[in-house]
Amino acid sequence: MKRSDYLRQGKSENYQDAEAKGLLKAGEAAVLLSKKFNMKISAKELGVFSTEWHHAGVFKGAKNGRLIGRKVYFFSEAALNNISLDAILANRNKTAEKPLPDNSSVQGWYPQFFRMTDPVTRKTFPKPFIGIYKGPASKAPKGFRPLTDEAFSVAEKQRGKALKPGEEPWS
Repeated sequence: MKRSDYLRQGKSENYQDAEAKGLLKAGEAAVLLSKKFNMKISAKELGVFSTEWHHAGVFKGAKNGRLIGRKVYFFSEAALNNISLDAILANRNKTAEKPLPDNSSVQGWYPQFFRMTDPVTRKTFPKPFIGIYKGPASKAPKGFRPLTDEAFSVAEKQRGKALKPGEEPWS
């Protein structure tokens, strides 16, 4: 199938074959399972139980405006009967378990890298500098090391100083 046909029709050949075989889309499967278990089940929840998916059209992405393909998940009747309410609820709990961010206040330093250019060879390389951070622990930068109040006041004076390879200034 040519790209222009795919963009116009919005369905891949495999998608059309799956429809012809009588496979159920995730939305249709969600409706049947919702009736079977007498509980609201969304199509998005069933994606992990699917053994088959196909592209079903493209749309412009929100971030960069490029074309992004959309997936549609398919289920056979047999596969649909194998999905239990316990499995759906376990998947819900697994996806819902996100730890709360640590908003306690921290202060410290971290190695901050900048791209430098060697004037002779014109090659670029990352050079480490001392970066200072004070704020919530959940937003601390990579490589963050906490400091006491006395060490932090000294570190603030050293902000932007170049680090030698392997140097740990306040360890």
